[in-house]
Amino acid sequence: MTTTVKLPDPIPMVTSLTQALGKRRSHREFSAKPLSPDLLSTLLWSVAGISSETGLRTVPSAMDCREIVVFVFDQQGVWFYDAPNTSLIQTAEGDKRSETTLGQFFVAKAPVTLLFAADTTRCEKINETRLERCLCVDTGCMTMAGQLAATALGLASVPRASFDPARLTPLLGSDGRFTPIMALTVGYPA
Repeated sequence: MTTTVKLPDPIPMVTSLTQALGKRRSHREFSAKPLSPDLLSTLLWSVAGISSETGLRTVPSAMDCREIVVFVFDQQGVWFYDAPNTSLIQTAEGDKRSETTLGQFFVAKAPVTLLFAADTTRCEKINETRLERCLCVDTGCMTMAGQLAATALGLASVPRASFDPARLTPLLGSDGRFTPIMALTVGYPA
């Protein structure tokens, strides 16, 4: 049986964009304090949430394919972010945060790592010669949105690409259609 967790509505971020840009930094020292559901919901909304009644997202996407999806790694397991339903669907049980790194010990202490992955079933409309570039640009937009939201929420974050995709892919679902691209580790600063 699949576990699904409904997230609360995102909370307003009152930090100005100027302040968030000025304070955004990569941090590698985190408190183990867990994120509240409303903070996690706001963070996820910022990277891939629905921002209009017509279904538009908070971040751009090549040809509106929405090919980059988000997984949450926390103490309880691995979760797929279902943006239209504002919920998390568990894809693996148990603490797998250390699987998202190649030896960066702070990752296992931080409460959450977001993993951005390409859903290969959503890439059909993107021309093959531009696919890699589009995946990287879309992931970069999501990563920066996450860092700015983390900063606005008083959280620390660090984008990372130091992981083994082969170790992560089985944790993302049984069909193997997700290709890990980038991670964003988030938590309270230590």
